[in-house]
Amino acid sequence: MKTRGYRSMNTDSRLDRRGFIKVGSTSLLGAGLILGRPPLWGREGTDRTPPSRPKTNIDEALAAARTPDSLPGRFPGKVVSVEDQRAMNAVKVDGGVVASMFSRGIEALCGKPLSDCFNMFFSPGDIVGIKVNPVGAGLISTRLEVVDAIISWLRQGGLPAEQIVIWDRFDYMLTDAGFTSERYPGITIEGLQTMDEAAAEGKSRDDSRWLNKNGHHVSENNFDLDAFYFADVDAPKDKAYLNQHVFNGRHSYFGKLLTRRLTKIINVPVFKNTGNGVSMATKNLGYGAICNTSRLHRPLFFDVCTEVLAFPVIRDKLALNITDGLRAQYDGGPGPLAKATWFHNTLYFATDPFALDMTCHNIILEKRKQMGVAVNEHPKYTEYLRYAEKLGLGVADPSRIQRVRA
Repeated sequence: MKTRGYRSMNTDSRLDRRGFIKVGSTSLLGAGLILGRPPLWGREGTDRTPPSRPKTNIDEALAAARTPDSLPGRFPGKVVSVEDQRAMNAVKVDGGVVASMFSRGIEALCGKPLSDCFNMFFSPGDIVGIKVNPVGAGLISTRLEVVDAIISWLRQGGLPAEQIVIWDRFDYMLTDAGFTSERYPGITIEGLQTMDEAAAEGKSRDDSRWLNKNGHHVSENNFDLDAFYFADVDAPKDKAYLNQHVFNGRHSYFGKLLTRRLTKIINVPVFKNTGNGVSMATKNLGYGAICNTSRLHRPLFFDVCTEVLAFPVIRDKLALNITDGLRAQYDGGPGPLAKATWFHNTLYFATDPFALDMTCHNIILEKRKQMGVAVNEHPKYTEYLRYAEKLGLGVADPSRIQRVRA
């Protein structure tokens, strides 16, 4: 077991101690091997409690000195929503309307004209990573038009294309969702890891695409062995798990993209549920910035969304969260379920991802009730957000959250 503690990188890479999945009815991917189904205690209609909580290295993250940019960011507890029913319908997304919604949202969050907002978050030398959610491409993934609006703003602020990265954990998902170099010339499109879909689905016995001649995952070098979330939870040792998760020990490593290259992050999740909880801002990073995650679902499902964000590599770099609720999903998540989606046509903006998720949790709760879904309102489904508030990472108390409709 590793004994050295967590470390992160400065922007100059010197060591700094301070700290549309392809879903089918018979597909193993559709069965939740990658996404991880919500554990039994996270699903509707159950009173089960989670298993005993394993030890993690959260104390190492909390010991790292904070910066002026650390969570909850410039606007703790402030959540802006912008609704425009013209933005998206069953035929198309209107990019012009989305761009206008984006501008209104940023201006309402910052209290300034759009042209004056860029410098509140970024500087000319920043390398900005846009974390999208490509799961459920064509149905419930981050809309390209939302990313278009973000990139346009960054470019207008003076950031060149080569300093912008669109990223996710899995490379093939980005391609499936339309995040390609042809669509975004000059912008880096990067997945933290490769995964062999055919092998994951049991359709191929050729492991050469993901396993090197030494028996190691080809994406191992994409992860920083000195920057990790440790949880005292064993992982499966089979090839199927290794294919999807790169490592199968008790450490979940952060991608080198985050530790060594990105200086700022814009988080662009989608508006959807996971059982009785949500799979939005905090989960998009909590399970998207590290590898070896499936082992964490049962014992630490929601807490991962708090603890991973407490590490400096996320905590000190996460500048903005923009939840894409153009087409939203109220049931069946985190995987796509078409019959449970609707055109919400709303974008949400916050620097504080925990206030954002609490706000959206309560909105989706009301939508689930409206649609006749059996709802479990046990506080355990939002306890991870209150946990974040105790750690000083954000605001979770609804009475302290400032909701602005722009």
